[in-house]
Amino acid sequence: MNGGTREVRAETQTVSAATEEQAASAEEIAASSQTLSRMADELQAAVRQFVI
Repeated sequence: MNGGTREVRAETQTVSAATEEQAASAEEIAASSQTLSRMADELQAAVRQFVI
């Protein structure tokens, strides 16, 4: 392989790794959003007990 090909391959691997990190972060955000939504529902149910 020549130098240019190696550089392209290295950059491709870098982009691939960054994409994987972004996908993992997106999954973590989605899971956190679901947890937060569930907690909000539970809080609403608890607050309803105090409505006059």
